Formats: sequence, structure tokens, C-alpha cells
Amino acid sequence: MPNRLLFRMTYYLNLQVYLEDKYLFAKNHPNVQECYRVSYEEIVARRGQMQFTTPCGSNLNDFVPFYFSPITKMAYSIYAGNVPLRSPDGENLGPANLDDLAYLVVSPNTLFYSGRKCWYTDIACNSAIPPNYEDRLDGLEQHVSWQLFDEMPRKALVPEIGYEGVCRWQHDRDEPVQHQQRSKKRMAEFMVRDYLSMLELECIILKSEAHRQLVATWVNDSGMNIPVLANSGCYF
Repeated sequence: MPNRLLFRMTYYLNLQVYLEDKYLFAKNHPNVQECYRVSYEEIVARRGQMQFTTPCGSNLNDFVPFYFSPITKMAYSIYAGNVPLRSPDGENLGPANLDDLAYLVVSPNTLFYSGRKCWYTDIACNSAIPPNYEDRLDGLEQHVSWQLFDEMPRKALVPEIGYEGVCRWQHDRDEPVQHQQRSKKRMAEFMVRDYLSMLELECIILKSEAHRQLVATWVNDSGMNIPVLANSGCYF
């Protein structure tokens, strides 16, 4: 079975904060950090409304979310210049640049074995059609439409952690029939309650060697042993 991994995007300067704190906290957590934001504010606000809850009755913003690959519709929207970058105090700094984003990579097994509540879905949590939720580790291979991730041609290979990449295409098309909802299914999410510990990371991925060297310095200063990789193939 392929090595299933989770990917969370963040602006690279946020990593200094997360590494100093040793945690990335969920939006509803009392210790949530004031950091740079790359997001659609209306979607973040909508996910914070109580109609968007997990089957256990918790709000989506009680969890730290991940995607199942680095190549997503959201990443492409950032690449196209459609998503603003906001400063920690909320100032709009103009369109975010995908080249400045980092990927925090973690294994779903690690998060399940942490004892914190985990959920995953078959489509994006904020979709107009409600997603189907699952919370069993042994159901992961059946619940997510992995065939849409595993098709050829692939990109985003990360040999250092045994990640075999993902199909470069994610747009909908009429034929074959399994591609008619491909974009939604490729936005399936994994969520862990309250926080992500930096010690749970498999690695941090950046696009440029300059960013990699800077983040590697912060990792070294933190005293944690986290691989920091430069891999342009994980980006558009």
C-alpha cells in the first residue's frame, strides 16, 4: 500500500513561531498564534459557524486540518494569485505567492496514535454537499478516493520520506465517470483536535533552497530533529 501522508500549507515565516512554541494550535484553541494567513476569509468564517460540525458535535475550527497531497485546488488558487496574504494584525498584503508557502507533512498514523480525536472526509468539509466523516484508522484506505490520487502522471515525489507523489491532474471532466467529481474528492480533509505538535512532523517542505536554509536554522535553534527539504515538484 502507498505511504499515505498529510500536508498542511502555511506561510514560511509562521514556522519560526510554531517551532518556538513547539505547536501549531487550532483556530478555536485559547493559545492560537497570531500569524500570517493565506486563506479566503469568508471560508474561514463559514467553517467557524456551528452548522459546520463533526459528528462528535465539535466545530471545524476546533481541529487542525490537512489535505491528502500537496497538489490541491487551493494550492492552485494561490499559485494563480487569487488568495490574499494577511499580516498577523490582519492587513491585506496583496496576493499570496505559493513559492512562499511551506508544507508541514505528518503521517495519519502518528495523529491517530496520539490519542487526540481525528476525523477525515471524502470531500472538503465546507462543501455545499455535506461530506461523509470517518474516524477509524483502518477505514482510511476505503473512505478516500485514492484512485484519483494514485493515477498517472504523477508529481510531488518526496523520496526522502517514501512519498510516491500524486496525480498532477485534479480537474473534473465528463469521461471517465470517476473524474466527474474529481476536484471535490481531491479536496478531502483530515483533521486532528486542538493542535499539531512539531515533534509529530515527518518533514517540512519548501520550494527554494533559500527558504530551506532559513527554516533549517529555526529548526536547529528549536532543538528538534525535523528534516527540512527543498522540493519544487510539490509546487505549481
